[in-house]
Amino acid sequence: MNQPTSAVSLRITEEDLALLDARIGIDGARNRSDVVRLAIQEFLHNQPKLADMRSIRIPLGRADQQRLGQLYELGGITPEHAAQEGLKLYIKRAVAEMAPIDNTLEEAVEASRASTIRRSEYQE
Repeated sequence: MNQPTSAVSLRITEEDLALLDARIGIDGARNRSDVVRLAIQEFLHNQPKLADMRSIRIPLGRADQQRLGQLYELGGITPEHAAQEGLKLYIKRAVAEMAPIDNTLEEAVEASRASTIRRSEYQE
């Protein structure tokens, strides 16, 4: 059932209007109003759940979309869940790769501190 709608006036640049017109016919948008409604819905519905959270957009090609669709059909894995898991794996790998560098730097700082001559006027 369709909900009642309200007309809203909006000013946008010619460039944005051309981009808006280019979206007509995509994702079921039949006209400019449909494109604007879809954009608003996507913006509002895809906001993070908490104020300190951020969201990102990831462009997907057809092959990735197809594979994600298959994952969903096989195991109910949503694209968002797959992206979160991929990000977690990436962060874990990046942290593991940085650990030896961090350890080397910490050891160098400790060695430098140990080799510094302590002066009585700087000690309590």
